[in-house]
Amino acid sequence: MFKSGSPVTGKDFIDRKKHLPLFKAYLDNNQHIMIKAPRRFGKTSLVKQIFDYEKKYEYVYIDIRLHHSLETLSNQIVNKAYEFVKIKNFINQAKNSLLNLLQSIKTLSIPDVAEVTIDMLSKERDPVELFIHSLDLVDTIASSRGINIKVIFDEFQDITKLHDQNILEVLRSIAQHHQNITYVFLGSLETIMTNIFENKSSPFFHFSSVIQLEGLDVDELFEYTLQQFDSKKIVYDKESLYKTICFLEGHPEYSAKVLQTLYINATLEKKKIDINSCLDAISFRVIENRAYLDEIISKLKSKKHHFEVIYNIANEKKSNIASATLYNTHVSLEDMGIIKKVEKGHYKIVDIFLKILLQQDDDTMVSLDGKLMIPMDKKT
Repeated sequence: MFKSGSPVTGKDFIDRKKHLPLFKAYLDNNQHIMIKAPRRFGKTSLVKQIFDYEKKYEYVYIDIRLHHSLETLSNQIVNKAYEFVKIKNFINQAKNSLLNLLQSIKTLSIPDVAEVTIDMLSKERDPVELFIHSLDLVDTIASSRGINIKVIFDEFQDITKLHDQNILEVLRSIAQHHQNITYVFLGSLETIMTNIFENKSSPFFHFSSVIQLEGLDVDELFEYTLQQFDSKKIVYDKESLYKTICFLEGHPEYSAKVLQTLYINATLEKKKIDINSCLDAISFRVIENRAYLDEIISKLKSKKHHFEVIYNIANEKKSNIASATLYNTHVSLEDMGIIKKVEKGHYKIVDIFLKILLQQDDDTMVSLDGKLMIPMDKKT
């Protein structure tokens, strides 16, 4: 109940009524998709629900953050591709059990392609060439099996860290020829993902349909929470509970953490959930995330004007900085995924817990009883 810290699937997955049907419709029509949302906003949970739990589609999942080079990423794609034809650990077999591997590929409908892969792995090749081959391989295997394979790139904006910016041109040029692959791109740095997929000068402009993943619908989350609490006979003040969920702005992870705390405390202490217990739960979870939040603040303080600007946004203060400098700082904070533009000249902080922490005065950062001064009645 109210699981956090890892992707949520099955009965614990709170159905995104606005997003899930659209995502499935695109997949069913083999339409390439880009999903952008801040970190901890449930992109991976959405993907895991559809691909791992519902098991409706054949897919290859790649988390770019786990790779230090284009070569390791390509090797993972190669291994995943050959798993569709019942050959596991193709890369290791090519290095350590080549004779057995050669026997295995004779049974495949694509032995020539497998021999090309072995040849590429036996020689020192350009990593871009191997990358191209790995995706062509997925398309070829999908064609041979008469299926469409979904290739999911998580944290796609980081692909340029594995090579130079030209890798986007390369990927776009080969992806447009793949008839048996549907590409799904996930990214947490929204402005960078926007530049890649929605900027007219980008090679990926108009390549994918775009889904902007917002926070959970507060009314949907509220109804789910009431059902869970009622099933456990937990007593609660409905208004306080709704106010708390609205305050958390539908942030998937933070909402889950706070509601989990309320559930545990109410179960152990047999007390009614009221506004004070809600404030206690928020305070506890903000303090629990203090090391992570302090790390963000430290990074902001290392960049000129960044902390001042983010502090002023949190506290609705005007920044006395030259307009050009302020604009550049806003752009930088957007690129870092710290703020989001709501309308011209108006920005909001993406992380509600970071906003809470920035709203504390130095002398009241944490009171004697360990509670933060949480302004739930203030405009969020």
